[in-house]
Parts: sequence; structure tokens; C-alpha cells
Amino acid sequence: MTAVTDIKGVGKTLGQALIAIGFKTAEDIAKAKPVDLVKVSRIGVARASVLIASAKAAIAAKPAAAKPAAAKRANAKPTARREPTRTTTARKPAARKPAARKTVAAAAAEKRAEEAARKAAEEKAAAKQAEAKAKKKAKAKAKEEKAAKKRKEMEAAFSKAKDKVKAKSKKDKKSKKDDKKKDVKKKDGKKKDKKKDKKKAKK
Repeated sequence: MTAVTDIKGVGKTLGQALIAIGFKTAEDIAKAKPVDLVKVSRIGVARASVLIASAKAAIAAKPAAAKPAAAKRANAKPTARREPTRTTTARKPAARKPAARKTVAAAAAEKRAEEAARKAAEEKAAAKQAEAKAKKKAKAKAKEEKAAKKRKEMEAAFSKAKDKVKAKSKKDKKSKKDDKKKDVKKKDGKKKDKKKDKKKAKK
């Protein structure tokens, strides 16, 4: 079994959080799906994919690390038999764990994880860009619609004012015409009165 903290990128705090939801070993994480890991805070889908790949890499790297240690222990046994007094010194090299060499499978898994993380980051950036573009477009459209509405309102107000001026002008003309007619009638009335007066004077 490989410990959770042996996975690249998993510290003590994150390890405890993973253990708390049931992922006690690297093997558990390797079998998991990204959806299962996102339950832990600070783990997104992209990071979950990376952790799964890293867990697989850690599992693959462990047998490779164990083989040199076993070989050294096998080599140390004959020397221990020949020189019993140096048994302790002979075991020291076996106690030191050699640095784990990356196997082809582990390297490939790590590469795939990096590629998945890169793709996820690119997709996220593209989605963000598209969202910003859509927002900008919507804002511009709203602005244009507002300007068009204002223009329409101004045109309607101008047309109304124009109609009002026309109606007033027409009314004024009619009023003047009526006044003129009244004046003519008044003059005609005066003339008739004068004629009547003259007739009366002659009699």
C-alpha cells in the first residue's frame, strides 16, 4: 500500500482531508474519478485529474524503488556471514532507500496528467474569454437599444411639437379669418345704419 502523502502535490493537510472522505491510500485515489475528489475543498476537476495521475505514478514508482533495496539486502547477506562483527555496518546501506526512479509508465502518466491540466486550464480560459465577449456584446446591444429608444422618443416629441405648432398656426389663421369676417359684417352694418339715417333725414 502507498500512503496518500507519497503522492506528488499532497501535503499533510490535504492528505488528512482525503483520508476523511475515505481515500486512505494512493491506490484508492488511483481508482477514483475526478467527480469523487472534487468533494474536498480546494480540489477542482483539473487538479483531481492530476492527483489521480500522480497517484498512479506513485504506485508504479514504488515497486521500482523496492527492487534496488532488495538487491542490496541480498548482496549484504554473504558479507554478514563472513564477518559477523560487521553485521550492523553491512545493513546500513540496505536501510537507506534509494531515490525512486521514474518508470516509463509513471512518466507517461505524469505527462498525461500535465496535458489534462493544461487542456483544462485552456478550456477554462477560453470559457472565461467567451463569457467576457458575450457580456461585452450584450452590453453594447443594450446600449444601442437604449440609444435607439431615446432617439425614437426624441423624434416622437419633435413630431408632437411640430403638430402642435401646426395646429396652433391653423387655429390662429382661422381666428384671424373669423375676426376679418366680423369686421366686414360690422362695417356693412354701419353702412346700412348710415343709409337708414340718411333716408330718415330726407323725410
